[in-house]
Amino acid sequence: MDLPCPEWQDLALKKWNCLSWAQKQAFTSSSEPSDIFSFCFSILNPEDAEFLIRLSQRHPIHKDPIAARSYRQQGNACFKERRYTQAALLYSQGLCQADPGSEERALCYANRSATLLHLKHYQECLKDISRALTCGYPKNLHPKLLGRRAECLSRLEGGGGEAGAPCPSDTPGGLTHKGTTESQGLREKQGLVLLPSASPAVALQFDPSRGRHLVAVSGIAAGEAVLEEEAFACVLIPGTGAKVRLEKPNQEAGTEDWHCHRCLSKVVAPVPCQGCCYARYCGEECQEQAWEGYHKAECPLGGALLALGVLAQLALRVALVAGLEEVLGAREQMNERATGLRAAVVGSAGRLSCSGGIPEEAGELKGMDPLGNVGEGSQGAGSSKGNGDSLQEKGLLEIDKTLESNDAPVETGPPAMADPQQGGLDPGRGVAAPLVLPGCDSAGRYLGSSYRSVHHLLPHSQRHSPALRFLCGVTIATLCQRLQEEGPLPDTWGGAKSFSQSVEKGAADESSALSREQQNSSQSDEDRDENSGSVGQSEKEKRREPSPEWSMLGTAVLRHMLQLRCNAQAVTAVRDSGRGRSTVESSAQVRIATAIFPTLSLLNHSCSPNTSATFRANTVTVRASQPIGAGQELLHCYGPHRSRMPMCERRRLLEEQYFFLCQCAACCEEQGSEGKGQPTELDGVRCTRCGSSVQSVQGSQEQYCCSLGSCGLALSRLELSRKLLGIQEEIQKAVELIERDRPDRAVKGLRVCEGQVKGFLSQTHPVQGEIADSLARAYAVMGQWEQAAAQLSRSVEVVRSQYGDDSVELGHQLFKLAQLHFNGRSVPQALSVIPEAQRILTLHCGPGFELVQELQEMELCLRGVLQSQRTA
Repeated sequence: MDLPCPEWQDLALKKWNCLSWAQKQAFTSSSEPSDIFSFCFSILNPEDAEFLIRLSQRHPIHKDPIAARSYRQQGNACFKERRYTQAALLYSQGLCQADPGSEERALCYANRSATLLHLKHYQECLKDISRALTCGYPKNLHPKLLGRRAECLSRLEGGGGEAGAPCPSDTPGGLTHKGTTESQGLREKQGLVLLPSASPAVALQFDPSRGRHLVAVSGIAAGEAVLEEEAFACVLIPGTGAKVRLEKPNQEAGTEDWHCHRCLSKVVAPVPCQGCCYARYCGEECQEQAWEGYHKAECPLGGALLALGVLAQLALRVALVAGLEEVLGAREQMNERATGLRAAVVGSAGRLSCSGGIPEEAGELKGMDPLGNVGEGSQGAGSSKGNGDSLQEKGLLEIDKTLESNDAPVETGPPAMADPQQGGLDPGRGVAAPLVLPGCDSAGRYLGSSYRSVHHLLPHSQRHSPALRFLCGVTIATLCQRLQEEGPLPDTWGGAKSFSQSVEKGAADESSALSREQQNSSQSDEDRDENSGSVGQSEKEKRREPSPEWSMLGTAVLRHMLQLRCNAQAVTAVRDSGRGRSTVESSAQVRIATAIFPTLSLLNHSCSPNTSATFRANTVTVRASQPIGAGQELLHCYGPHRSRMPMCERRRLLEEQYFFLCQCAACCEEQGSEGKGQPTELDGVRCTRCGSSVQSVQGSQEQYCCSLGSCGLALSRLELSRKLLGIQEEIQKAVELIERDRPDRAVKGLRVCEGQVKGFLSQTHPVQGEIADSLARAYAVMGQWEQAAAQLSRSVEVVRSQYGDDSVELGHQLFKLAQLHFNGRSVPQALSVIPEAQRILTLHCGPGFELVQELQEMELCLRGVLQSQRTA
């Protein structure tokens, strides 16, 4: 998770410790976003805002003309050395720092156009020339730009260079499955719901054990695209991925320099925000849409948003993109569903008769999902890491320990769910089931990318720890306070005719039990004046409350921040990592953004999924990674995969972040064989004396021995862990040497590691693969292509053994191997690798994937070489 910075988490912990016991209990018993926001807003004080301002100063977002000039001068130096890519980057940095309309900005545009000409980006070059001329470029230098424009046009007319490509987010989709009469009849018979962003072969279904999920209506072939969806909102993760170290100012280029901040497309010549030095876009169109949609409100906050973390920023952006009218509509629809559910429950029994420890009073159903399924834990697409380790933050644990010591209420389990296809009450459970699934309109059609589909994703408020709820509440309350200080509500949150009436009515209908508890505790705790610091400092002081409109915005943002814990999706891109000069690294996958995809979030998890997801800018495409039969569920991996970690670790991570015990086929299979096999860490470990496999000593979890009885070599678990850790540390040191352009020293260190694992680890052990991959990188930096390819071939076999013959991991390794053979002019070897690499990457990523296209170009070039050799 991308939580606020540690300093802000410490502040939240201090505020918690200042609360009275009654306030802590009142907060713990509430899971309503509106209650949480109201409570946290009321305990804010001026020092909180000042602290946030100090934190935001670490991320300066104001224009700096001096920095702009420095970047331009650095760019000039790189240009003279013919380092055109780095020169273009430096000119872009200067543009972000230059004031709008200034001569400095015009100079940066003009100079960048020169680098784009050399890089053969002729369309972008022409755009920069026009921008420079309209920005006040010195008239005496106009002939230079006009000559450059003429050269660009001449080269374009000659068919050279790259044609201007449309914004990737606007590129037509690739869903080609055609529905059959049979599949149409199946949909009508079963009452399945079609999805606008999915193939006709896919439908939305519901059942009590799996909640909302996607199924195949008809057979789906391996590699077929089943879902293509644009993110409802996304936020770039700053500083990740490629790093290009700059000289002055002391700064590095990160993700924010390489991608559009709105559509996430790769950007060659970004257009900067007019107000801040951080945001930049692929063109004026994205710049304008971002400004009108959300950035007008975000721009003044700048550094504060970076300090408060990606999830807070994405939650705010979701609400801003949606606007007031959509939020009110979704809220009204949810209230209508909840009212109908409560009425049906009261009419049937007055209480729920299910076994999950559910609140008995019908009134306590407030805040529950319209289906009553607060425990639909497997719903929602998790980030690619899916590690949930943010719950291990010291401050959060301390808050939870405090609650446990005060006998905090136990959070409720998942309620039973009725069949929504039947409607009315499920007589066995006493729960009213609405006829329409959440996220669908009154006719039962799924709303796709509509805000209402986002709103109906579960926030799991009751399942999040009180510590996390408090941290999120304080974060969003402070963020809204800062927004309020910067000016009026954003345009998307103003101008609604029924705004005041709707907000005031909603506030009156949802009087906060938590707020009442706070008022009562403020009156009863007379000795709290010195300790609270922010709450009830005197009985005469009025409790701080946000205005109705800001309360509405804050509640919506907080709901989304809680939602994102289980529904955020990491967006990845394939690109050069920028480290050293190693060709082996050119296809590294890096996480560039966090986004929310409403339809993708409906896919349930499996540790061995039958789909794979790839990203083109802010659009996700999901493909079947294996044949899927009619009636089978489409399954997505939230991060913990069976090829990467053992069952116990996967289940722990999934339960921490997504609140469900994984019962997928892979987990059930491993659970069935638990105790029969060896511990995972023993796979591939060999006895150093005789070379036999190693096994655990019966009755001991800490002692291992050689499986050959006559050998008798003993090994402790701690000793084995230390030995493996030591080798991996040496590998990391070698990698750092490669990045510092010392590949010769890296090779020496890696050869030592090879000697250490010889006879100790099998040839397919993952550590053997790490050594071989690192050696390949080192040899590639030195231009020793044959040695690099030999090492990478070893790594390929390790990856094949670990992940399988059709895994995307194997596809990426084979792509790198093909590159090495290509660079080393080993034509037959390259042509033997390319088909398999192309097949696997096409299966997972589609024929238009950039690496697939590059493989096709490589193959075409190599076959041309062979043809020329034959005719020579």
